[in-house]
Amino acid sequence: MVTSISIANLLQKDIKFPLFDIDGTLLKGGNKTHADSFNFALHTVYYQPTASIKEIQIHGMIDTQILIEIVKLHGVSEKEAKSKMDDATKAMACYFDEHKETGTFVVLNGVKDILEKLKKNQIPIGLLSGNVEEIGWSKMERAGIKDYFTFGAFGNLAFKRVDLIKIVQKRLEKMTNSEIPLKHFVIIGDTPLDILCAKAGGIEVIAVATGAYSTDELQKAGADLVVTTLYETDKILSFLNIK
Repeated sequence: MVTSISIANLLQKDIKFPLFDIDGTLLKGGNKTHADSFNFALHTVYYQPTASIKEIQIHGMIDTQILIEIVKLHGVSEKEAKSKMDDATKAMACYFDEHKETGTFVVLNGVKDILEKLKKNQIPIGLLSGNVEEIGWSKMERAGIKDYFTFGAFGNLAFKRVDLIKIVQKRLEKMTNSEIPLKHFVIIGDTPLDILCAKAGGIEVIAVATGAYSTDELQKAGADLVVTTLYETDKILSFLNIK
């Protein structure tokens, strides 16, 4: 259990807290049930029967952004899209819950190893994901890794990924009754948008080349550390100041 005392000890040691992306970082991307949940919301909430998630490049975008960009292609204004967003994300969560048995939840190489080492060191492990919150936690549960994570911020809570950083900070602070400077958070993701999010939010970022982008592309995007997989635990733990 993460407490104010344990957080104070970690802050004193200048430990950094990891905020993991989900798709392409922890789990293999391309979850069909998640993709179908977008289409369900597009058809039933926005009444766009021909709209599809396949119409845009979604890597690194949060779920609210994805919905907005798709419906804009069909003549729906951003204002209208946002006004229906709560209903849309709830529709997505309901659809996903009803069809989660048909989805695939493949944990990527090195994930359990790094999570075990972080847990052994009593590090609070967070999620910073573009997924709708209920969908993100459901994925973690179905993949068998939910219990490693104690807090997170998700794509239904904002319209820009960078805004999730302050949300996740406040959630951990409230949970531990502690003040935690932003410099103690590090995003771990697999796309240039994860990197841009971290830079815009004033924190560091570890990029892992387990998604759609190569190590070269992630380095050029400005990641503070690039690894091929999460098996490179020594590099990651060193970056987080975990001895």
